[in-house]
Amino acid sequence: MLIALHILLGVLVGAAFVFATRTLARRHELNVYAAGLVAAALVYVVFAVANGAPGRWLVIEFTALAGFSLLALSRLKSSPLSLAALWAAHALWDLLIHADAVTHAGGGDVHIVPDWYRLVCAGFDFALAAYLLPLSRRATAHAR
Repeated sequence: MLIALHILLGVLVGAAFVFATRTLARRHELNVYAAGLVAAALVYVVFAVANGAPGRWLVIEFTALAGFSLLALSRLKSSPLSLAALWAAHALWDLLIHADAVTHAGGGDVHIVPDWYRLVCAGFDFALAAYLLPLSRRATAHAR
């Protein structure tokens, strides 16, 4: 039940983010979503550094940050569908890669990313992907 609430919270925050973006930055909407994806990947780097992740996790997080950043910025002008796919991929990153992201520090296990955060983030990411998917269909239909 708590898992579902965390994911629902992420969906609600994602919906609020979309509403705010559509209201305040309509002309630059895709830019905001691309920048948001970079920020979402950066948060994991911050968690890894702050929680004393071992070097291999830092490499993983910095590689993911570089990959999501390059893809988000290069796909920005191509289509909302690309951004939808990247947001969905980030949700999978939240759920699969960080499910067991634990480091052993000071004799105990320390989760690199709190479970609640990765669930809220996944809900947020899926909300963005779900919003962008029909937006991409409208852009495709408009181009015809």
